[in-house]
Amino acid sequence: MTIRPNLFWYATSELSQDAMLCWLLSWADKKQKSEDNILHAVGTAFIDSIYEKASQRPPSSYESIEIRQQDGGIDILCIVNGDTAIIIEDKVGTKQHSEQLPRYKEHVSKLKFPADKILSVYLQTRDQSDYREVEKHGYMVYERQTLLEVLESAAGIAACEKSDILSSYTGYLRKIEDDVQSFRRLPPKDWSWDAWKGFYTELQKSLEDGTWDYVANPSGGFLGFWWHFEGDDQCEQYLQLEQEKFCFKIWVKDPEKRRELREFWHNKIVNECSRHDIKVKRPDRFGNGNYMTVAIMDQEFRIVDESQRLDLKKTIELFRRAEAVLVAVKAQQALGADLASSAAQA
Repeated sequence: MTIRPNLFWYATSELSQDAMLCWLLSWADKKQKSEDNILHAVGTAFIDSIYEKASQRPPSSYESIEIRQQDGGIDILCIVNGDTAIIIEDKVGTKQHSEQLPRYKEHVSKLKFPADKILSVYLQTRDQSDYREVEKHGYMVYERQTLLEVLESAAGIAACEKSDILSSYTGYLRKIEDDVQSFRRLPPKDWSWDAWKGFYTELQKSLEDGTWDYVANPSGGFLGFWWHFEGDDQCEQYLQLEQEKFCFKIWVKDPEKRRELREFWHNKIVNECSRHDIKVKRPDRFGNGNYMTVAIMDQEFRIVDESQRLDLKKTIELFRRAEAVLVAVKAQQALGADLASSAAQA
């Protein structure tokens, strides 16, 4: 079957998405209703969703919509009914940098918009592990899934039938979302880079812990996920996925103690894993940096069902056992230190 070409396979930059979003926002203007009431409806639904994200009531109608691009460096500044400013920081996989987010709010404040009339939106159509810095600056996170809810609503479907541009953009976002969620339906051996992102995002929710990101190295890098930190400001123990590799890791502050602590934690973790029915092996070679792998799980950690699809519940149970290993060895270390202290005092 021939696949119909999609403009957004090639127009993948933030500037291209800026143009798409500006086009969609502009249809919300009341004057556009007579031009095309269906596209007007989906444009209105888009801005309504922004107000709802901000826990604010949308205006009864959008009497005027003014779109500005790169005003004060802001990707999109949408002025609604002359009295409300919507800041949209648009991302397609990159993350916020420097102090751009508070700077944009300050710029809009100087345009004489009061704080309660400024809606700050961080719109991410790819995937991002951590939004704490974004939320710290008072921006609402608007993700791909929310935008798809608008575009695949009844109004959105009707608008896609009218507009090849909107149909192509919706199809483009749907393909990304399906690829990210494909970890649920594909055997782990067939997972793509996006499927790993979906898996890591699901782990964050299920474990209520963890961060993921790209990690560069000389062999091409990997998508990593790290969580469950134990230890202190001299040596931390934690867990890390390097895609197919499940690692027990340590961080050591003092370079002089790396070798000693590497051996100590390797032995402790290997012994404790045997008590938790986890198979581990020694790394092919020990590193000697701040961050070192001291043991690697020697079994498939992505547990599958009879159809070779991920069994998330059983996979999480294995992850919890790995966490329990670090808790147990940390407790043993603390007990040993207490006994040594008691013996010294005696």
